[in-house]
Order: sequence, then C-alpha cells, then structure tokens
Amino acid sequence: MRECALHSKIWAVPAGKKEKLLLTLRQIGGMAGAALAFAWLTVACGVKDVTVLPPEQVLPLLEASLEELLARVQEQSEAIRSVNARAELLASTGSAYSGVIEQYRDVRAYVLAQRGESGPANSAAATHIRLLGQAPVVRKNVFDMVADETEFRIYIPPKNKFIVGQTRMERVSEKPIENLRPQHLLEAFLLLPPGRALHALEENEVGGTRYYVVSEIAVEGERASVLRKWWFRRTNLALARMQRFGPRGELASDVHYDVWTQHGHLRYPHWILFVRPQEDYRLEFRFDRVELNPGLDPDRFRLEQPEGTELVDLTRPADEKPAAGKPPAEPRP
Repeated sequence: MRECALHSKIWAVPAGKKEKLLLTLRQIGGMAGAALAFAWLTVACGVKDVTVLPPEQVLPLLEASLEELLARVQEQSEAIRSVNARAELLASTGSAYSGVIEQYRDVRAYVLAQRGESGPANSAAATHIRLLGQAPVVRKNVFDMVADETEFRIYIPPKNKFIVGQTRMERVSEKPIENLRPQHLLEAFLLLPPGRALHALEENEVGGTRYYVVSEIAVEGERASVLRKWWFRRTNLALARMQRFGPRGELASDVHYDVWTQHGHLRYPHWILFVRPQEDYRLEFRFDRVELNPGLDPDRFRLEQPEGTELVDLTRPADEKPAAGKPPAEPRP
C-alpha cells in the first residue's frame, strides 16, 4: 500500500480543485510562481511503503522484572555443569586497529568444559576446559588447549610452540593467535551465576531489536564499576549477549548467543560468537553436536608438551628463553 507522506492542507485539496489552486497561484505570482508551487507539491509528497504483517508474524514484546531475568541466568548456570560438543569454528585474529586480519575457516572444534562444585560462585575455580581445533580435510591439529583453576596450557603445532601460564595472569602477545586463552571461554560455554553485587535493569534497542539489559555493578566506597551485562531479547526473553568488563571499564569479553535448542528439559545455544577485543581475536562456534552434563574423565583434560617444541613459559620474564622441549612444571596444588 502506498500513501502520501505529506501532511499538508494544501496537498489535501481534492484533485478536481487542484487546477483552480494552481490558476490562483499563477494569477498571484505568474507562471514562475505556479511552476515553483507545483514543483514543491510534487517533491514534498514523498512516497512510502507500508507493509502489514500477518498476525502470526507479529512478535509481541514480553515483560520481565529484574529478579526474573537474574533468575534465568541463575537457573541456566545451575542446570548445566558440563558440556561435550563439536562445532564448526571460524577463528579471526587481528582487526582494522592492528592492520592485519587472519582468518581460519572450516576448523573443526571439539569442546570439553566442566565446572566443579567447589570455589566461589563468581570465579572460574574448580573448572576445567579443553578446546581442540583441527584443520579442514586433513584434520591436523591447529591448536590444543586446556585450563584448570591454576594453569593453562596451549599447544600450537603450526608455530611449534607450547605455551604455559597461570590462569589469572594476562600478557598480550603481538601475535593474536598466541593470545588464545581457554579460561576465557569458560563463562561463554558454562554461564556463571550472578554475583553478590548491585544489579540494574534497562531497556535498549540495537538494529531494530529490543532488549532488556541487566548490569552487574560493583560499588567500592564512592566508586562504582560495571562488571557484567546480560542482554535478553524482548520477543522471547532468551539470552542474546553477555559482556564482561575489566577494572578500567574496558570490554574484556563480548559473547553473543543464538539458536537456542532444546535438549530434553535443558536448553543450550548452538551458535556462540566469542570476542576478546583487547587480545584482538574472535571465535564463532556453530555446534552440530552437543551433549549436556556428561561425566568427563579428568585424563581428558591432560595436555603434555610434545618433544621438540618451543616452550613459552609466561610465568617467567619475557626475555628469558628456556630450552626447547623442556616440559612445563606440573600445575601447582
């Protein structure tokens, strides 16, 4: 349906009387005035398309309180304690800010993640994760990484490097692929519950989509800082995004969720986009197989340094180079 977008009394004159109007304008202002008036009338009447959706395609906005949305995060965190999954992985490192962008396409990824029962609820304590990436066709390993509550280990066969470091330590490499940290992915795969902090609810809109946004705020004296944000779509109240912020307000992790799929009485997203802006990498997971709450043998999270690889020990000073092939120290108790 097309209609005139101009709300004007002049343009609302019936078509039969429009010639009389133009004649009057011609008498008042001459031919030039009439031409100018006609041009104004023609241009001012913009034409817009109006599309009326059928009732079944209309998506009503759902209502929820702050407490109800926090309960959704809490329930998802408690319901899923471990994941065994396979996905197509699109990995990108670098950005327009660094000037170099590398992409790893069609990588087959295998994910093992498990959160233990001990440790504070708002930390990654007593949690294990392993992420293995294989190249297409030949299915050779591109990376293999594990992490627990104290240490992470990363093997990058194309670089012949074996990287070890403490879980809570951060050191940014000039090569983005060496910034991959398995512990960063824990909260993406296994949601952590809301912490003991101040929470606030707002409504936001991005690209025509309406969201509820719940912010988790830490208050120390007169200073307040945002720790996390959870974004929920207003059309179905599904979790669409989770953001974690650093101590200086920088965006540390940005996780997007979609294709929530039912697994019995549980739901899990089959599409996860994980972005680490500070380390300059992003990982897109498209899951084709997901097993929730499986029992996982601890040996599946063991990763030893292969012979002949270069050891990069991030617990040591950057200018100290250990001998190649020297096995890393065992995780501290």
